[in-house]
Amino acid sequence: MTGGGYMRLALAGARRHRLRSALTCTAVALAVCLFVGALGLQRGYAASLARGLDAMGYHVLVTAKGCPYETATLVLRGGSIPMYVDESVVDTLRADPAYGAGTRFLMQGIEPGGGGPFTVFMGVDDQVRELKPWMRLQQGSWFSTAESWEAILGYNAAEVLRLRVGETLPIPSLGRALKVVGVFERSGSQDDGMVYLPLASAQLAFGRAGKLTGVGVRLSDLSRMGGFLDRVFETPSLQAITMAQLRGAVLDLLGAARALMLLGTVVAVAIAGLGIFNSVLVSITERRRELAVLKVLGASPFQVLTLVCAETALLGLAGGVGGVGLAWAAGLVSDDFVMRLLPYAPPPAAGHLISVGLWHALAGTGGAVAVALAAGLAPAVGACRQPPAAALRDHR
Repeated sequence: MTGGGYMRLALAGARRHRLRSALTCTAVALAVCLFVGALGLQRGYAASLARGLDAMGYHVLVTAKGCPYETATLVLRGGSIPMYVDESVVDTLRADPAYGAGTRFLMQGIEPGGGGPFTVFMGVDDQVRELKPWMRLQQGSWFSTAESWEAILGYNAAEVLRLRVGETLPIPSLGRALKVVGVFERSGSQDDGMVYLPLASAQLAFGRAGKLTGVGVRLSDLSRMGGFLDRVFETPSLQAITMAQLRGAVLDLLGAARALMLLGTVVAVAIAGLGIFNSVLVSITERRRELAVLKVLGASPFQVLTLVCAETALLGLAGGVGGVGLAWAAGLVSDDFVMRLLPYAPPPAAGHLISVGLWHALAGTGGAVAVALAAGLAPAVGACRQPPAAALRDHR
């Protein structure tokens, strides 16, 4: 019997009880979806986190003492941080021998009013353009003065707020309106969703005169990182967070979440394996006479084993392909859900937080076939050892 003959008979056997085969494939698909989704989350999450951290433009974030990772991720994602440092710390940082460049900022998230969306406002100084040269204006110009009541919108913020250069952004809670003087090009980072205004104006608007949310510092030499961090921590009110530390800590948290997902995958695989075992066992029981006739006609035990294994592998292959497709489809629509579920999830700068790669698909599909063959091996061996005479006598 040729390979094509085996597959035709296997396909006919799977079609004989379509509901049972469909339920078996569904169990396999769910297990594969969990497995591939866990791997894809690690891949997409790490890529988005790396892009988000690189887009911040500095090596060290200096802020008021508190939870370092909560502070850094609020800066990464955008939000209100109820901790501030005095602006005078900038002079201390600039005097440090490891200091290369830096930018001051003040973040505040508020409701613009009139039922509009929650908006993150970022007060910045002119140095931000030095640290983030890729932030180019799509239209308009930079602030006319350091104290002007003007705003430059991130690409996404401009679309959400539906504002163009020359229009105004009313802020009823501040009793003022900001004139839109520019819109940034899409950067694919958290910057796209923010509204920028001059630092001095932000401090006045939000009642934080002389206060900063933080200072982003780019070091003159990364080899001097250790000494710089030690000197910052000697100041009682300050803490320093490196982007490398943040990335490692967040990925460690993701590793724990992935371990739980993989544990759930093991349970799902066990259930799917039992489903395949039961499906193959019932199928063989129902086809004992058919298999006995094949033996009488000259089929060897190995050929019968191959036939049963082909049908089992077909169920695993169908479930594996379905599970990969399900994981890929879930990755396209699950970004918002994952960001709500994981507190440190960065917004996906490009692609998706669940990113299914080719190797993930191959591993998921190959694993499904391997599990199916392992689960169906015992019933298949039993079918090979069944004497044809006994099978025919039982079906008279």
